[in-house]
Amino acid sequence: MVKMMTKNSKKRNVCRIALIVVLVVILVLALGGFVVIKSYLCQINRTYDQDISETISPKEEYFEVDETDKNGDETIDPGSDTELDDKGDSDASDEIAFIAPDDVEWDFIERIEDDKLINILLVGQDRREGESRQRSDTMILCSINPETGETSLVSFLRDLYVQIPGGYSDNRLNATYVFGGFELLDATLTENFGISIDGNFEADFTGFKTIIDMVGGIDIELTSAEAAYINKRNHTSIVSGMNHLNGAEALTYARARKIDSDFGRTERQRKVLLAVYEQTKNLSVSELFSLLYNALPYLTTDLTDSEILSLAYRLLPLASSISLNSYTVPANDCYYSASIRGMSVLVPDLPRIRQYLEEYLPLE
Repeated sequence: MVKMMTKNSKKRNVCRIALIVVLVVILVLALGGFVVIKSYLCQINRTYDQDISETISPKEEYFEVDETDKNGDETIDPGSDTELDDKGDSDASDEIAFIAPDDVEWDFIERIEDDKLINILLVGQDRREGESRQRSDTMILCSINPETGETSLVSFLRDLYVQIPGGYSDNRLNATYVFGGFELLDATLTENFGISIDGNFEADFTGFKTIIDMVGGIDIELTSAEAAYINKRNHTSIVSGMNHLNGAEALTYARARKIDSDFGRTERQRKVLLAVYEQTKNLSVSELFSLLYNALPYLTTDLTDSEILSLAYRLLPLASSISLNSYTVPANDCYYSASIRGMSVLVPDLPRIRQYLEEYLPLE
């Protein structure tokens, strides 16, 4: 009897030891996984690490006045032949209205019921090395329905004339990012267009080029005008048709406006995003994590670690089956061109744009 009890005790002890070993192994693996994930997330830049002095108060606000010809009716880009950036220019119309700020009437816009969507704003910043925060050269809403995988890419043109909350004057949309970063840009999009933003990611020129090179370049079909534009600025010999572009060539392509308009440029920017998706959607898990680890240092976000992990958990299963649609705000019948405070801008028809957004967003 004593021997049986001793044997049973030994078995229980062995089971306890085995259980403890298993728990320790699980704990070590979990801790190791946490450390790995944390090392990845530490790579990305955070808005709370930025200097608060970059914020521009309403008392310090300014307006990017366009240079015009001697007749005062045509926007001139002072650096069009030598620079890639188009600071202070716009898509001026032949019939442009010169109006006072108070002449613009604004309608109240109700927020769109989009709680089931994940709305991420992708911002391309017009900044070079050594500069502080600049204008948002690119603003693309990536709206994802996590139930269906349907995704809409919606470009908001930088020259949209909008109401800026917080005591600021009405101004160009891209000025909001200079004045108050993601927070003010998001609030401006909500007030004018009724959309809510769940989080933001931003990349500057250097980050854009580097990330394109990291994915091995992208395949883009070019017109003859686009090919000539890239060749002129990169000393290449690209021809019209399908081309494989590196980071520098893709940046030139995405920023080209002089060959058509800002509407054409935003379409090119969305084509770049589509091409990046096609290039990466079939990567293995190890390849994807390697790409993320190397690309994250070139991005800035206002999302927390837990929010990023939650997004990854919901979206990664959809990575290879997302359906992408592409749109521009404003549509052709939703604005008029005007000169206000010396700025050539697009004055939006907000109620009509909101109606379009109801169709653009993957709400069903």
